Amino acid sequence: MIGGRFQLVAKVAEGGLSTVWQGVARSSEVFARPVAIKVMKRAFSAVGGPYLSMFLEEARIGATLQHANLIQVLDLIIEATPAGPVYCLVMEWIDGIDLRSMLRVENQMRRPLSWGLVCTVGLRVLRGLAAAHERRLPDLSVSPVIHRDVSPQNILLALNGDIKVVDFGMARARDRIAEHTAPGIVKGTLSYMSPEILMGKPATPASDLFSVAISLWEALAGDRLFQAKNDALVVDMIRRCEVPPLRERRADVPEALASAIHRSLSADPQRRFGSAREMAHELSEVLRIGDAWGDADVLVGSAVAEARVALLKMPPPQVS
Repeated sequence: MIGGRFQLVAKVAEGGLSTVWQGVARSSEVFARPVAIKVMKRAFSAVGGPYLSMFLEEARIGATLQHANLIQVLDLIIEATPAGPVYCLVMEWIDGIDLRSMLRVENQMRRPLSWGLVCTVGLRVLRGLAAAHERRLPDLSVSPVIHRDVSPQNILLALNGDIKVVDFGMARARDRIAEHTAPGIVKGTLSYMSPEILMGKPATPASDLFSVAISLWEALAGDRLFQAKNDALVVDMIRRCEVPPLRERRADVPEALASAIHRSLSADPQRRFGSAREMAHELSEVLRIGDAWGDADVLVGSAVAEARVALLKMPPPQVS
């Protein structure tokens, strides 16, 4: 038990800094609910510094964000042990898979995801990010939270149709003075970072839009956008920002959807959408022509169920 209330049940993901478990929250003999528990690895918590700061930042930011498309942070537990404190972040449990796993199935089966599904995912991710970018403090002043690490692995799709953005560990908010990273060190998922961040400029809401657009481009094209043999080449590709036309890969993708994605893949942040909400509105207009898709929750849930069955038959992904 953790904190006297949370029980670890099964390991579900192994990350660099932490391990995510499926758990159960118990407050009495008759009440229990599933939760996700992210446990920071002792090797990093013992070092402290930027590693611990990022973990605590996720808890701090998560506690201030409330939106249907953002993962809800329920508690932060610091468990005292003889070997030192154990840091645990308790979050809502999402019964589903991440978008990265969905794309893995797509590539393995060589069957593209429907543009309606991808557009729905993009719309809801953008709504969640809009809530973060437009966050207000108790005095009603706007204090944007920039995710800085939007990528397919940080987008969760649930069997019930929910779509959630997770992992605000890299987030920066205007009310935070301390830096997350040491000078000259770029943290985040490199292949999904914006050109301005790689050039050492501050992250802005437009930076998150660039990352979202990469994820949507890849989901529709069934291929990686910025991938190379080493990090230096990846950085060079992103700085040059040469994006193959999406409709040459997928002729069925509506022109308006492709145009919205390419606009947010502009190297110049000023040429992207003015806000996540503005881009979300554009995608909602695109979905109007897809009435045949029916209920979006059913569309997402059915795709998740099918992908989970396919994943059971596939070998585990190679760790790179």
